[in-house]
Amino acid sequence: MKISEILAVTPPPECLGDSVSAAADLALLWRADLTLLYHNEQPHDLAILTERAAQLEERGIPKVSLQGDNWDKLSEVVDAMQKLVPYDLIMKVMHHRNQRHTTDWHMLRAIRAPLYLLNPEPHPAQSRILVAMDLDHRDAQVQQLNLKVMRYAKLMAQARDSEIHVIYAPHLSRFLHELDIVSPHQVERDATANCAEAIAWLEAEGVDPDHIHIKSGDTGRVIRDKSCKLKADTLVMGYFKRSGVLNQLWRSKAEQMISDLRCHLLVVPADTE
Repeated sequence: MKISEILAVTPPPECLGDSVSAAADLALLWRADLTLLYHNEQPHDLAILTERAAQLEERGIPKVSLQGDNWDKLSEVVDAMQKLVPYDLIMKVMHHRNQRHTTDWHMLRAIRAPLYLLNPEPHPAQSRILVAMDLDHRDAQVQQLNLKVMRYAKLMAQARDSEIHVIYAPHLSRFLHELDIVSPHQVERDATANCAEAIAWLEAEGVDPDHIHIKSGDTGRVIRDKSCKLKADTLVMGYFKRSGVLNQLWRSKAEQMISDLRCHLLVVPADTE
């Protein structure tokens, strides 16, 4: 898989994170063109941005472009841009958890290319990529999405010299769990049996069997807790017609969930979107 075009949303000066440096490192590694999108009514120093773009080209990035725009909704600008240029990756800094913006939520709905949301205050991370997948779904399109998610996860793992972990979190409501109507261990045993073919595929892809985790519960919470326990650098998830794993995040108030993450988040949309 070839990454040829990367779009990085330049954060305002007061932002803690730095999407430009992270995007530049990947563009340099993959020999990809890089576009830096900035809000032309925010206090960016255009001269500094122009100088930085020139420096990045001198480092070996094939082409670095600056794009200024004045927007009310970033998602609308990115949506228009990606209709003109087939970006392979879009990068921006997550809004800080103390901010109550919905920009990241709207971006998730608008993207066509994978969206890499960089946590401005990540936890001390190990060299681990956590991939959240629905392994027990027999729909062909969902299985195709799993393939795409794994391709991007492996690409990111190679770029960051990281090991890959996979989490499948079959949903188990707290109500059923607390009433002891359904045993979480039985749910996990059944899921493991049902996912035998998918587990074999993951192992063939090079995932260590000990790095394949199946745990029932509230899907969003299980994934978030596993990312914290592993001290994952990046969480990779798929997006398919607002269903599957990411839909659980939206049901659990996605923006709050994203803000609670202590790692970076890479969202990979299905090709049908």
